[in-house]
Amino acid sequence: MNSKLKLKIASVQKLITYILGVYLNGINLISKKIGGKHAFLLFCYPFPVKLKPVQAKFLETSKQSFFDFDEKKLATYQWGSGPQTILCLHGWQSQSFRWKKYIEELDKEKYTIISIDAPAHGNSEGKIFNVPMYAKVIERLLADYQVDYILAHSLGSFAAMCLFYEKPALAVTKVALLGTPGEASDFVDEYARVLKTHPRVKENLRSYFLEYAGLTPEYYSTARFAPVQTSKALLIHDKQDKEAPYHYAKKVAELWPNAKLITTDGFGHKLRDLSVVKAVKDFFG
Repeated sequence: MNSKLKLKIASVQKLITYILGVYLNGINLISKKIGGKHAFLLFCYPFPVKLKPVQAKFLETSKQSFFDFDEKKLATYQWGSGPQTILCLHGWQSQSFRWKKYIEELDKEKYTIISIDAPAHGNSEGKIFNVPMYAKVIERLLADYQVDYILAHSLGSFAAMCLFYEKPALAVTKVALLGTPGEASDFVDEYARVLKTHPRVKENLRSYFLEYAGLTPEYYSTARFAPVQTSKALLIHDKQDKEAPYHYAKKVAELWPNAKLITTDGFGHKLRDLSVVKAVKDFFG
């Protein structure tokens, strides 16, 4: 991508951000309830990303199926047929292709690998996506499959921790969690900062979130979730992660009764290096 095109895209993104901020400030001035709902829906809206041909081609190597969840069809993919099942959970604005390196490296005779496109991602239907929703999806998948291990990134890790905090009986034997965020309230703060919204927008969003989930964003905290986790955990986090600060990973590792933290430096939030793949592969055994 040349520099002129990058500059043009950045300018368009800046304009869209400005327009959204102005819109939210305006509607929240008119109506607390409607403004809060619109702020919440935008907060939970992942912008659609079309699969590239190379990504679609790789996913065709799987056994693909769909299941119904909350009146939406969600895509699942299966590789291998081994006796131990790994469930893969991607993060925000991602999809099942992110696990390609892992799927290529893992023994398909030893493992059955199940991956999901979360609601509003990849080949799955939906418009919005959030942690309470993802936790319910994971619970459904655990009922459908006899899962031994979970491999998750970012919001997938966060949602798995949330589910096992609320329903510890569902916890699997091992979890490998990559780039796990720390606090949902951080995302609300960043959302408000980027869109340059009035403080009332954030307050109205929090009120609507409470109505939607029965809890405020502050409830969703890995420091809260970690102490009661019973799975054996491998936590991998990069010191230079700009999306999920490293200090949260250190805190979770201290609080989780049976967790090991691997620290990387320079891989960023996506953690795509093959050394990370190898560490996960070794952990699952």
